[in-house]
Amino acid sequence: MRIIGLLGSPHRNGGTAQLLMSALKAGEREGANTSLYSLYDGEIKPCIGCIRNEEPTCKYPCIFEDYGKVLLERIYEADGIIFGTPIYWFAPSGVMKNLIDRMTCMENMVAFGEPSYLEGKVVGVIAVGADTGAIMTGGYLVTTLNSMGAIIPPWAIAYSYKSKASLWEDKDLMNAINVGLLVARMVALLKGNKVRLGYVEDKALLEEIRKEVLRELNIEVEAKRHVRGLGWLRY
Repeated sequence: MRIIGLLGSPHRNGGTAQLLMSALKAGEREGANTSLYSLYDGEIKPCIGCIRNEEPTCKYPCIFEDYGKVLLERIYEADGIIFGTPIYWFAPSGVMKNLIDRMTCMENMVAFGEPSYLEGKVVGVIAVGADTGAIMTGGYLVTTLNSMGAIIPPWAIAYSYKSKASLWEDKDLMNAINVGLLVARMVALLKGNKVRLGYVEDKALLEEIRKEVLRELNIEVEAKRHVRGLGWLRY
């Protein structure tokens, strides 16, 4: 079982990264092999609208030779994908939207007599910001991804308005952990395993994952300063 996390924030230790890493670590506890990819590690060129109703031209793996193509390949190989994005004006970040548009080449394989290459993949969403817009951001992503053929498990959207302090908000962290658990369990279910697709409330697991993320990101002192109102908001 392979699950990838796509980080749509430029801040590698911000709130989006914190919750996305937490979700992936939860998935690992269900037996998933996980990887995290930052969308800011290379260029993702915007879609130029190759898709046509009259004649099929848009197809996987897209016409561009860029980092976007690399990410499309990782999505193609994955069983589950967790999208982590900051909330930019009630929507995902620009680079995340570029990638979503480029994923049209995977969905449009139906025009070539094949299933959508997103069909059967399980997805979850994490959105983090300092203002309103989480439901619109998460709703946009799950609606679009489901329209491309992806499967949305229960409890598949987590969000936080705590920005860089998201990791310290127990409810938000537990929701992100459940995104990882339930994406992994849905993948397992599709592979024929018997699993429970219910929300998990586990304080011990929450504290365990929080400590792991803190250690890996080396952000404990900085984040505590933020909680006290002395740091910057980064999500």
